[in-house]
Amino acid sequence: MFEITNLEPRQYQKNIFEVCKEKSSLVILPTGVGKTAISMMLSIYRLNKYLSSKAVVCSPTKPLCSQHIKTFQKHTNIPEEKIILYTGATKSQDRIKLWRDSIIIIATPQTINIDLKKSKINLKDVSLLTIDEAHRSRMKYANTLVAQQYTQTSKFPLILGLTASPGSSKEKIEEICNNLNIESIEIRTEEY
Repeated sequence: MFEITNLEPRQYQKNIFEVCKEKSSLVILPTGVGKTAISMMLSIYRLNKYLSSKAVVCSPTKPLCSQHIKTFQKHTNIPEEKIILYTGATKSQDRIKLWRDSIIIIATPQTINIDLKKSKINLKDVSLLTIDEAHRSRMKYANTLVAQQYTQTSKFPLILGLTASPGSSKEKIEEICNNLNIESIEIRTEEY
């Protein structure tokens, strides 16, 4: 069984987690108050529920991906070698082996999208897709394309979108929700 270590989730994180484990959700929280912890909690839950599955976290930049890797390594009991960085900086053939042998994949959506188009990987065994910086999920951006492919091919799809700044209009938020197949929106302010 996988579990969270060295971290005690706050009550609002537990409350958001309870909603997110039932339906694809967009979580809107201020910067620095624990969106990644919710992603970890949900990843652990889904990996334990769907044995032999994977969890993918898409983040738009390599530095953000590196932050996620450190957080997952520090606060889960998943072996470090099973938590991998999946970006275009790694050779294509090496990425295929990394994908196959991993449990947690921290990736740029562009790299996943490219490898999906070339049929080098598939998302059928991915039990959770987290889209960090979900406000970038507009039009036909890589986040959107990966989410659509995931929804169509995963045996057990669940999407978690994370953002601090979803946009100021209802239309922008609706576009994100439509593009990521979001069913629920969880919003917390600085007061949680």
